[in-house]
Amino acid sequence: MKLTNKFNDGACGIEQAVFAGAIKFNTANVATGVALVDVPANHIITKVVCKVTAAFDAGTTNVLTVGTDAELDDLLDASAVTEGTVGAYQANTWLETGAAKKTVKAKYTQTGTAAAAGAAEVYVFAMRLPE
Repeated sequence: MKLTNKFNDGACGIEQAVFAGAIKFNTANVATGVALVDVPANHIITKVVCKVTAAFDAGTTNVLTVGTDAELDDLLDASAVTEGTVGAYQANTWLETGAAKKTVKAKYTQTGTAAAAGAAEVYVFAMRLPE
């Protein structure tokens, strides 16, 4: 079964996993945030997984965050991902979307010598609330 980046609104009480999207060190606008997936209204985001598929290699710091808030770090904060090491990093959460959809975004910032490599995939787990 292939994961898609869409949620099934009719599946109440069933946790769904979707491939939200992928980013690279040089993705356009990645330093300010790239929209990955919309989680519909009346859903709970229960887990986020970031799979680093190629190590990020900026000279001083690499910071990859995922979120829906202004800082884009309410799902995976700066300490959640080891950007320079290939692997899967996850955080369990309980974030209710409320009456409006929430857009999950990823952000990658760096300092020092500019990165020449780095890639990650993001997966979002969510379920619909009963009405």
